Parts: sequence; structure tokens; C-alpha cells
Amino acid sequence: MSWVRDTKARKILAQSGLALALGLVLLIVIPLIGGSISIRSALRYWPWDSQSHPDALVFWQTRLPRVLLAFFAGGCLALAGLVFQAVLRNPLAEPYILGISGGAALGRMIAVLVAWNAANSFYVLPSGLCFVGALIPIAFLHLVARSVRHYSPVTLLLAGVMLNVFFSALILLIQYFADFTQVQSMFLWMMGGLDVVGYRWLVAMAPLMLGGFIVLLLHSRSLNLLALGMETASHLGIEVRRTVGLLIWTAALLTAVTVAIAGPIGFVGLIVPHILRLLFGADHRLLVPLSALYGGIFLAVCDFLGWRAMEIISWLGVERISSAEIPVGIVTAVVGGPFFLWLLISRWRSSED
Repeated sequence: MSWVRDTKARKILAQSGLALALGLVLLIVIPLIGGSISIRSALRYWPWDSQSHPDALVFWQTRLPRVLLAFFAGGCLALAGLVFQAVLRNPLAEPYILGISGGAALGRMIAVLVAWNAANSFYVLPSGLCFVGALIPIAFLHLVARSVRHYSPVTLLLAGVMLNVFFSALILLIQYFADFTQVQSMFLWMMGGLDVVGYRWLVAMAPLMLGGFIVLLLHSRSLNLLALGMETASHLGIEVRRTVGLLIWTAALLTAVTVAIAGPIGFVGLIVPHILRLLFGADHRLLVPLSALYGGIFLAVCDFLGWRAMEIISWLGVERISSAEIPVGIVTAVVGGPFFLWLLISRWRSSED
């Protein structure tokens, strides 16, 4: 048994180390690519000296924080998706589809409408309302699960889709009462964006992400047992109610913090855990660290494609149609929509067989 455990530990360390190395390479390379600044001039200065030169200011205060935020946000969303898929035993579950991102976005919209200046200067307010908004669909789904005697994961999934539509209607209602400046801010934010300035948001997000990651890593065995079913997990010694509550709260916190900073970016929590499960199996002791790392890598690559989309078009010899970048939420939706349909059709076919 010790040989088996050692082999498993070596596999976890090896795969996590490989993903970490890939992430570090992308973290170094992506900020260096594209744009009109001189990287050589920018790298002559340290981050704390970046005010001394415009190129250094752009590199250290916008490019590097943006890529770091992509890694943080992608890791949080992938971890949240991993938790919901394990607890609900449904690979289609993720914060965006279950309406949790929509609830968090509604909280952000309310913060902007009722306290416009505070929402821009005091980031605890939108983050707090995002967290409250993320809990509303979780509470609703919990009530649905308790009220329906023979509920299925598909029932919860459809309830989540309905919640998404409902929250979208409320967001439109809020935008109807907002002024032009607020509506423009809300509209841009809803498409998702990682273009932050400085490291303030990263400092706020890092301890929450690290705490959530540690909680999920410590409960990776519980996730393995919950993926077998609530009754089976209970028979195997898991205190289901307390454990599920802790895991759901952790996933909601990771989602709320990400949405508060980067907007409702969808499908990361759907695509990354599902592909990792296909590649590496269903052991959450491995899936938790890999979801955190590959979630960040996936979102950093998607953001790069949208960020440098027009330059990529020029490199291919096609005339630019605009100088604007494509928001990362649109890129993940373009990738995730077809993936979701493929996953749904695959499940229908497997259930018919």
C-alpha cells in the first residue's frame, strides 16, 4: 500500500510541477508579446521604479498585473466548477450555468446603482454584494433539492439555467434605471475583463484564493467520496451536511471574488475540470491542484487571444477591422458554448445507451 501511495504522490507532484512550469513560462512570455512599447526599455526598471519611464509603467502596472489576474481568476473559477461537479455529480455544473455568477453580477449591479462612487473607490462593497448575490442561487438550488423527493442533477441544472434568465432580467431592470455612465460601465463589466491597473486587486484576491485552495485540497478525499453519492459518502464516514456546506461556501466565495473583480466570465469552471478529469482520472487529490493551475493557464491564453486579437489578425496578413481588444468573457463563451453543447449531447447519447 505504501508503494501505491508513494506512486500516487509522485504522480501528483509530477503533474502539478509540469503545470506550474507551464504556467510560469506563460506568465513570463505573455506580457512580453505585442503592443507598441519597448520591452528592452521597460525591463531596465524594477516595478517600484516603473513611474520613471512610460514603457516600464505600461509593462509593470498593466501588463504583468493583467496576466497575474488571469491566473488567479481562472484558478478560482476552475476550482469552483470542480466542487459543483463533484457535489452535484454532474459534469455540466459550473458557477456560470448554475446562475451563481449571475447572482454575483446582480450584486455588483446593485452596488453600482445605489453607491456609484463607493463601488469605484471602496472595493469591499461590490465584493460583499457579489458574495451575497452568489449565495442566493445556492440557497434556491438547496431548497429545490430538498423539496423534490426524487430530484436529479438535470433538475438542478435546469433550475440554474432558469435562475440565469431571471438574474439577467433583473440586471436589465437595474440598467433601465441607471444613468448613461453607469449603464456603459455595467455593459463593459458584464463582458468580463482583466485589464486592471496596479496590484491592489491581486493583493485582495490572493489570500482568499490561497485559503480556498487549501480548504479544497484538505477535503480532496471528501470530494472523491461525494462524487460517489451522498449516501455512499455518509456510509464511508463523511459528515455530508457539514462537508457539503463548507465546500459550497468555499466555491461561492471563490466565484464571488472573481466576479467582483473580473466580471461574469463563463465556462472556465465547465471546460477545465472536465478535460482534466478525462485526461487524469477522477481523483480530486490530483484534480484540485491541476484545476487551480490549468484554470489559470486556460484563462491567460483566452485573455491573450482577445487582448491581441487584432494584432494576430495583422500577423496573418488580414487588414484590421478595429483597434479594440475582445473581452475575455466573449472568448471563453465562444469556446465554451460549443463545448457545453457537445457535452450535453454526449450525456444524452450515453443515457440512451
